Amino acid sequence: MIKKQCFVLFVLTPWLCFMAQARLVVALGSAPNNLDPYYATDANSQDLNRLLHLSLVDANAQMETVCRACEKFEEKISADGTHTVTFWLRQDLKFHDGSKVNASDVVTSVNRLLANKTAPIPALFKELKTTKEIDSKTVSLIFTAYRPENLTNLALLKIEKFAGDQRLGAGLYRLIEKSSVHVLINGPYEIEFKFIADETTMALKLINGEIDVIATSISPRKIEWMNKQPQLRLFETQGTNYVYIAPSHRHEDLKNWRVRKAISHLIPREELAKYKQKNTVTLAEGMFSPAFEKLYLGSGAVAYDEEKAMQFLTQAGYKFVDGRWFKNNRKLSFTLKVSNKKHIIELANALIPYFLKAGIELRVQSAEWGTFYRDLKAGNFDLALGQWVGFTGPDQMGFTFLESSIPPGGANRGFYTDSEFEKLYSLAVNQTDDKLRYKYYRLAYERVVKDEAYISLWHPKIIWATRDCVKKLVPYPSGNFLAFESLEHQCQH
Repeated sequence: MIKKQCFVLFVLTPWLCFMAQARLVVALGSAPNNLDPYYATDANSQDLNRLLHLSLVDANAQMETVCRACEKFEEKISADGTHTVTFWLRQDLKFHDGSKVNASDVVTSVNRLLANKTAPIPALFKELKTTKEIDSKTVSLIFTAYRPENLTNLALLKIEKFAGDQRLGAGLYRLIEKSSVHVLINGPYEIEFKFIADETTMALKLINGEIDVIATSISPRKIEWMNKQPQLRLFETQGTNYVYIAPSHRHEDLKNWRVRKAISHLIPREELAKYKQKNTVTLAEGMFSPAFEKLYLGSGAVAYDEEKAMQFLTQAGYKFVDGRWFKNNRKLSFTLKVSNKKHIIELANALIPYFLKAGIELRVQSAEWGTFYRDLKAGNFDLALGQWVGFTGPDQMGFTFLESSIPPGGANRGFYTDSEFEKLYSLAVNQTDDKLRYKYYRLAYERVVKDEAYISLWHPKIIWATRDCVKKLVPYPSGNFLAFESLEHQCQH
């Protein structure tokens, strides 16, 4: 049996601290697809729901799962494998109509969520069997088996009050208006989220005072430009998103780990980070950035080394003839698939001369996002430049690399298989002691890092640009909007 306790770390800022503040205008690159918590699958929808609805837990700045609606929680794993998480609710929580949040509301929220068989978010709670109200402030959620995502996914379970078709949230903010061009919410202060697709327009509106904060990803070149504007401020933190090159492990050459190692050593990460990414990234050892304190290995990124790359190819049985590598009369060459964003294409094309110098032909094939993503999901590529966003823990590793996660059932789009990784990941998932569990997670992670299951590039930093009227902003590594709950500003609109 395992017992783990976590005490509340999120403190909601008192209303009176913000009474003098006017509306804050925030630019987003795209509109939320759906603010219904059952259908909120895109990042902007989920982040807005973090403000509008309260969840039992969420990830803090150290990427640890901590209390949000609770004072503490405790996990137990029974002898039969049942995973029970008990929550002691905070007593100061109220719905938007002023009524108090009780354990019965959590039970109702869980039951209503699980009853919806068509929405995408309920499908993430397949292991959640039932709930049990202990008393008005204590509730247990019971899962059929332990999975790392049992707890982290609860950030997507919103505590709601239901009255017929009406659903009330208990977040610090409430929704005032939603249209095709903006979302307006109100709480300690008003926040208007405006949707501006073009980043140049976004930057100019920031300079002109039409918006106060850019809270979305923008190109490194634009960040470099904004950093030179005296009336603007940049707030940054270590990010958790992960940029990688996925190799197809079914490819005749790429299924050999030495070939993957050779490719990894031909990528000049430091130069690309400096000149193409404008120092807006942290080089990656693997999937988990330094923000994941329990998982980060500290082994460092693979260094550019043409000589070592050629040694790996020789060890793999390839012959260097007239400046090119061959094996079984087959010339070593690859196609790298990318999306059609300008800075992505530029990045991919920058790799071509490094590969060619080492005797490998690299072709870059770009496509509009829908076509690229369809090929990525189907594993239809030699190499593909991708990015994972929004993950919060070790379950992402299983989702990406387990054999059971090969498409269409999961996201193992490179069709990676490794018995040692499977064994270590299974030991972690079935471990009842938390310290030992993370020991095996780290060993499993170390395995895929050394094996170049993905060829890691970097973790983009979370960088928000603001006018100088924003006086306090602490971005989260995931870039989520909980940062607005502690933000202070003197902006006027």
